[in-house]
Amino acid sequence: MSDPNIAQKVPYVLAETPGTKWWCACGHSKTQPFCDGSHKRVPGGFTPVAGEIKEAKTVAWCGCKHSSTKPFCDGSHKRLP
Repeated sequence: MSDPNIAQKVPYVLAETPGTKWWCACGHSKTQPFCDGSHKRVPGGFTPVAGEIKEAKTVAWCGCKHSSTKPFCDGSHKRLP
């Protein structure tokens, strides 16, 4: 698998409602941080990652696509060049 495109070097902080959200893993989606199917058109074998939101809350979705806690931000963007 190749490296994902870095959509942005900060998280997407959004107010979310309960449910399953599909996070973009390839970094090419036009609807960041969520999947729009772009992974089907780019090389790398990327697949979206389900993020289960159990209650309404503010969520920090990973924007750099390098988090070890995908789909959520873990601060990895601070270590990118």
